[in-house]
Amino acid sequence: MINELSSLRQKIDALDTELLRLLNERAEYAKEIGAIKNRQSLPIYSPDREMKLLSSLVNRSQGPLRPEAIRAIYREIMSASIALEKDIAIACMGPMGSPSHHHSLQKFGSSVRYSFHATIPEIFDIVTSKHADCGVVPLQDSAQRFNEKSLDALAETNLLICNEISSGIDERHIVIGHQSNAPIGMDRTLFMLRIVNQSENLSLALHLIEKEAPTFIHLATRPSLKNTEAVCVFVQADGHKSELHNSVFFNSFAAHCQEIKILGSYPKPQF
Repeated sequence: MINELSSLRQKIDALDTELLRLLNERAEYAKEIGAIKNRQSLPIYSPDREMKLLSSLVNRSQGPLRPEAIRAIYREIMSASIALEKDIAIACMGPMGSPSHHHSLQKFGSSVRYSFHATIPEIFDIVTSKHADCGVVPLQDSAQRFNEKSLDALAETNLLICNEISSGIDERHIVIGHQSNAPIGMDRTLFMLRIVNQSENLSLALHLIEKEAPTFIHLATRPSLKNTEAVCVFVQADGHKSELHNSVFFNSFAAHCQEIKILGSYPKPQF
């Protein structure tokens, strides 16, 4: 029994040596990719590439590792690779160990640099000024209440949602940044309708959204900070913005909305 155990451990040690060699080889390629991205001013963080890679790995695996274990392992591998490509900074609500920090680690891993902030507007400001590459802010809590500060900031800034972090208890955080994602075929889009003449046009908007469910879902309605006579209606849609722009739904609103603003298209969360 002892000899059998020793033999199995020796096999694992040999595999670990080979894994380490391969991980370092992978890291060298990541550094080369980072150099190319930096020369061409391309974003380091690529949610579409991340989703395709994780989905492909899960589909190719023959076990016994569970899908969630594969995702967790590769989350840290990708985090280490991103850190080699660039000194990437992620802004989130503090302090260290907070729910926002936990969700950030779930998406970006432990190898990137985090900065902690007291308010959601601070996070939007630091990402807007490019003192952080991305920010993580709450969108919806476990009681399914949407965060008003996050929605208001999305309505009034030029930052985009580039990814979503969801948990099994319906708690949702979003990753905000400057980049726009390419479609991958499993996309989600959030957009905002700024509506004036509330009584008539708001009723029309909500009716059309309900008619198009579940493709379109009304998330929340907020008073517009730009125009006291307007409201902002936040909508979640299946599909990428490139598909939605030419949809009958968008064309129907063109004559009734002061503004239709795309807040971001990104891969649907995978559990």
